[in-house]
Amino acid sequence: MDLSNFLREIEELIGRDSIVREDHESSTFGRDWWSLLMLREVLGHGLNPPPAIIRPKNVNDVIDVVKLANKYGVCLVPYGGGSSVVGGAYHDGCVVVDMSRLNRILEFNEEDLTITVEAGAKVIDVERWLNERGYTLDYHPQSLQLLTIGGAIAHGGTGSHSMSNIDELTLALDVVLPNGELMTIGPGKFIRTSWPNLKGLFIGSDGALGIIVRAMLRVRPLANYYVDLAYVFKGIEGAVRFARDLVINVPGPHRIVIHDRESGRFMVGEDGVIALIRIRWYNEDLVNAVNKIINNLAIKHSAVSVETELVRRWRDAFARGYESQLITIAQSGLWVDTIDMATTWSKLVRLYNELVGRLGSIDGVYHVLSRITHLYLNGASLYSVIVFKQDEDIYWRIWKEAFNVTSSVGATISHHHGTGLLKRDFVKIEMGNQWNLLKSIKELLDANNIMNRSKLIW
Repeated sequence: MDLSNFLREIEELIGRDSIVREDHESSTFGRDWWSLLMLREVLGHGLNPPPAIIRPKNVNDVIDVVKLANKYGVCLVPYGGGSSVVGGAYHDGCVVVDMSRLNRILEFNEEDLTITVEAGAKVIDVERWLNERGYTLDYHPQSLQLLTIGGAIAHGGTGSHSMSNIDELTLALDVVLPNGELMTIGPGKFIRTSWPNLKGLFIGSDGALGIIVRAMLRVRPLANYYVDLAYVFKGIEGAVRFARDLVINVPGPHRIVIHDRESGRFMVGEDGVIALIRIRWYNEDLVNAVNKIINNLAIKHSAVSVETELVRRWRDAFARGYESQLITIAQSGLWVDTIDMATTWSKLVRLYNELVGRLGSIDGVYHVLSRITHLYLNGASLYSVIVFKQDEDIYWRIWKEAFNVTSSVGATISHHHGTGLLKRDFVKIEMGNQWNLLKSIKELLDANNIMNRSKLIW
């Protein structure tokens, strides 16, 4: 890697101000929000800064950076808000391409319900801009304060319900391929086509196949009417049967979360398996009709209606600053990580029981707080918060045991957090022969292996 000549030409082509040299700024990009890297910091282990940080001002700058990276054998890691929790934006010895300057809203088509933005725009800024005009992405991940549009797409992120998965919202991408070519991917203004939709190659690719620089997204008007519901079930089995019935009988989006007993106690102060639901739509009559259907389903599955204030309490807990929560946990001598899984209805209860039982039996694990989210016609996501002793060996035992559970049950260990360094070995096994096909595509597009080369495909 000829870094010095690479930086010299970068300075000549796109300007001295595009290269970060200050030590304090370099340390900012020393990690993303991967829990393991943060744990190492807490334990006093130093993290090396990236070899360099480049801040392109526009798409042409990105093209120049990629072409020069090929010329000098320099590996690149795109960096948005740094909110990846799997090491997806960790530099791992590569030059960081900070996308924060590419943050403009380029076009808003109110009639067609589309918005085109640069990839470095923060999701929260785009959402606020839309809200001021009566519209929304309806995409509210817990990392909302940090996450960029490009980062959400690259890591295959989700919002707060299954119809706010980023792949549902993305119509087209502009990607700088590893050879420096700018290409538009996806149906875009055509909305849908019968020819292969190649955007799926780049959504969830961890930036291994190119740098996303722009995106066209669906938007919708803000809905005016909502009703909150809360029910307590006798056990997780009844709650899962209720959830399956709900997706069959009620049109989406399904804004629902089901906390197990331990998660409900910690997150909202309710001791029981609790389903929290918000029905939101444009027509009050429809909201009331759906309310009645859901209430009848809850009665069918022996649920007890409880105070709907719990929905607001959960929304407040969900939106609470992730960093402040981590600091509080760290000060108590504990640590935390989150595991995003998904499986079909027939396997969901088994996945839950085995995960809670096997992780809970690990010495040094104190709490396994699980909740069911993102309901689909065929299954749902199981999301678990693991509280454990500040110990790296325990951290890896948790993840290896979690993968053993998913493998035995037939679930995925990567519903929406991306792959990164953390999950790359697990995902390779999950993908089977698909991984070899993806590697062939990577080799075709990225002959010099410069794009985020230690993530997803290596």
